[in-house]
Amino acid sequence: MIRSFLRSLILGVTLCGCATDAIRVDQYGGMRDVLRLGNTQSRISFEEMRQQPHAIGVGALTDLQGEITVFDGQIFVATTSDGIIASTTREDATPGSATLMTISHVKKWHHDTLPDSVPLEQAIETVARSHGIDSDTPFPFTIEGVAESYELHVINGFCPIATPDLAPEDQPWRAQGESTALKVIGFFARDQQGVMTHHGSNLHIHAIIEDGNETITGHLDAVEMAPGSNISVPDVVDRD
Repeated sequence: MIRSFLRSLILGVTLCGCATDAIRVDQYGGMRDVLRLGNTQSRISFEEMRQQPHAIGVGALTDLQGEITVFDGQIFVATTSDGIIASTTREDATPGSATLMTISHVKKWHHDTLPDSVPLEQAIETVARSHGIDSDTPFPFTIEGVAESYELHVINGFCPIATPDLAPEDQPWRAQGESTALKVIGFFARDQQGVMTHHGSNLHIHAIIEDGNETITGHLDAVEMAPGSNISVPDVVDRD
């Protein structure tokens, strides 16, 4: 674990964002380095992610072979072999690794109602500030409720923006829907575009959708949450 962490630190992409000592966010790999420059080597293993309890994270598999979503220590891996069908597995004991990973470990959460009638980033920041979180430093959050609409994808070995002429079998798997119950797993990270977040956004968000016996996960490109959705942000007051 120390070797992997130091490698990311030397690359200048391991960050620690702390509102207080209660929040620590570690970054392995960076958006631009991985997606634009093609540096998709392994940076952190699943075993390392599990070494601390209550992990929450979003990222991509080594060699961009799929998406990783982590909630309360449970690792969800979404992959597609052809861009047509995707599947999600729960990697509770299986070896694996990420080339891109934003991860934190949150012991206790504040639960609140997501403000409506405002953009998602603003709503998240408003709730975080109300609970004493410094929104100028990265922090994790979750949202649970009904999505009025959503768009997500599962990467398939290549970034379609950096490599626009991909063959059909190398295209990401994409899905969209309406009136869908889901959980958003994500990070708010101001001024981390190209590292923690894509350009033009302060968010890196994934979805977990439970559809009967099937679990669907992936990177959220867009989501509109219905009024009454619930948001959780880290408790930065209770140190017990």
